[in-house]
Amino acid sequence: MEQDDTIFGCDYSSNGGVTATGDIETIQGLDNAKQSIHNWLLTDKGFYPNIDSEYGSEIREIFGEDYEEQNINALRIFVQNALLDNPRVKTINSINPYVTVDRKIILKIQVELVNGTEDYLNITINED
Repeated sequence: MEQDDTIFGCDYSSNGGVTATGDIETIQGLDNAKQSIHNWLLTDKGFYPNIDSEYGSEIREIFGEDYEEQNINALRIFVQNALLDNPRVKTINSINPYVTVDRKIILKIQVELVNGTEDYLNITINED
């Protein structure tokens, strides 16, 4: 939708792809909004202090810890805080973190974006 392209803009794709002419692939609209949220969550908060010291999340704070209820609740708070800082997110409907036996964190997130679109995100995070 053209309006979504205006709201969410355009950026380089994080998938590492290139076009037939050798240019870096771009991503726009709702796909760019999803990529932005994904990148925001996987970037350590404060990693870009000269650009935006609030960009990123603190989810890596729990890496190496036992994934007991207390740490899962902390993870949920870290994700919530990062989503609330993201200008593309209007409302957080749900955050459901799961941990696999090989210690991967799977985040199932439902948000309402600033254009009114409800979207589901599934993000897998490895400790390494």
